[in-house]
Amino acid sequence: MHKTVFSQLLHRRPNSHKYDFGHVLVIGGSPGMVGAPLLAGRAALRVGAGLVTIASTKNVIDMLEKRVEEIMTLTIENNRQLLDFITKRKVNSLIIGPGLREDSAELVGNLIKSVDLPTVLDGGALTILSEKLDLLGILQRPRTLILTPHLGEFQRFFAEPLPKDQTKLKHVAQKFAKNHGIILVLKGHPTYVSSRDGSIYENTTGGPGLATAGSGDVLAGVITGLIAQGIEPTEAAKAGVYLHGLAGDLAVEQKTQAGMIASDVIEFIPAALESAK
Repeated sequence: MHKTVFSQLLHRRPNSHKYDFGHVLVIGGSPGMVGAPLLAGRAALRVGAGLVTIASTKNVIDMLEKRVEEIMTLTIENNRQLLDFITKRKVNSLIIGPGLREDSAELVGNLIKSVDLPTVLDGGALTILSEKLDLLGILQRPRTLILTPHLGEFQRFFAEPLPKDQTKLKHVAQKFAKNHGIILVLKGHPTYVSSRDGSIYENTTGGPGLATAGSGDVLAGVITGLIAQGIEPTEAAKAGVYLHGLAGDLAVEQKTQAGMIASDVIEFIPAALESAK
């Protein structure tokens, strides 16, 4: 199913340049959680994105400058500056939310309303969205938003407890994605990808080793990196969860389920691409 996607990623024209493979902008991070946007950015690069920039507050960027190498950084000054950067630096896809705190609600709201690019909402952005349900109406616009909650984050969108039965949970995911015009990646084992047309994909890769801090940030980076390279967003979500899980499966063989960490998954993405093609 995903072989065409992975073959496309692995074959590049001899005269290619970095802008051929997209520019991912990661918006996130806060004191104590600077690693989250870094993991997402590194995953996007590993899956083949040509450029990655992390945008955050000055104190977060100051800390990240000591850790980044291939990734660029941007200190957010105001909404206009951020929107200008997206246009002038040819950003293709966004991740909003890794390591982001709830005091960033205004920023998240402005970006959802203003930026008409494929956007993955993860982490703190999901918390903000669940508390500002009026923004769900914005999602009806003809654009591409991908929500990547785990079960606990998904529960925040509902007053009643989510069903424990997997068949019923799949129906809830399908209905949520279709009603709000979004792509939903409901993380778990298995992970479900629900499309705007009501179809659903059940992922078969991955396992308990992925139950580790930062794994979701890596997945967000993989999906966004695929979109930046021109993969259709729904297919990018499906291929992304498959590739993320496969990289985890390969990492577990060397690191064990208990010993694997999120950055190990990133390092096994190239092997997963080669294995899946």
